[in-house]
Amino acid sequence: MDRNCIIRLIVLIGVALQGEAAKLPSFLKVCYRDSPSLNTCARQSFEALRPRLMEGIPELFIPSMEPLVVPQVKMDQDSGAIYLHSVYRNVKVTGISKHSVNELRLEPSKLKFIVSLTFPKLHMESAYSIKGKIMMMPLLGDGHCQVDLINITMRTELIGKEYQKNGVNYLNISDVNVKYELSNVKIHLDNLFNGDKALGDRMNEFLNENWKALAEEVRPLMTKALVDILRASVDKLFSSFSYDDLLPKGKGK
Repeated sequence: MDRNCIIRLIVLIGVALQGEAAKLPSFLKVCYRDSPSLNTCARQSFEALRPRLMEGIPELFIPSMEPLVVPQVKMDQDSGAIYLHSVYRNVKVTGISKHSVNELRLEPSKLKFIVSLTFPKLHMESAYSIKGKIMMMPLLGDGHCQVDLINITMRTELIGKEYQKNGVNYLNISDVNVKYELSNVKIHLDNLFNGDKALGDRMNEFLNENWKALAEEVRPLMTKALVDILRASVDKLFSSFSYDDLLPKGKGK
């Protein structure tokens, strides 16, 4: 076999492999979209994944949850009571795996997927850089920050859209809606105002005393950050597994 023939064969094999849909891992409980017990099955499948969340599930593009590490989050706002430019690097979040499920509902006819989770406490640490004003008070710092979100409930709604690839039905995400509520926030920013301890202590005290008002002001920023994180994993999942693999037809009992 000459060299050109070998090259053509390799290319053909590569194209064929790219056209094959990946197969779901065997440990995942498959649910059928036309089953009357679809939502019960989906909840059981979701709960069965909980022990694996600590180390992540690379087969499903789910990163490690304890801690969840996000390389960088930017939060900029220049409206309302907040004028802020901030960057958070190497964000580590713990407490995600200790969730409870409030609602898990699939609506295949609408390509809608809804999940509501409550986390007793999410602890976040990161390096930060921040500059701006909060309620007319200047805010400047560059250092380490810690944030505790107490009793946070997050409801996520994913809307899919069908498309075909190599004759197979896939989904992509056309919309992600995230809503959350929380009971308390505790925050501490190190090295505010170039290390001025007195000013830094007063600002941290102010932030903790006024967390409710501040949380509402930054809600659009927090929501966008959550949507971006969710979309990154779900887009990979939906592009790697066909719709019929993720939620097959048949056996609707």
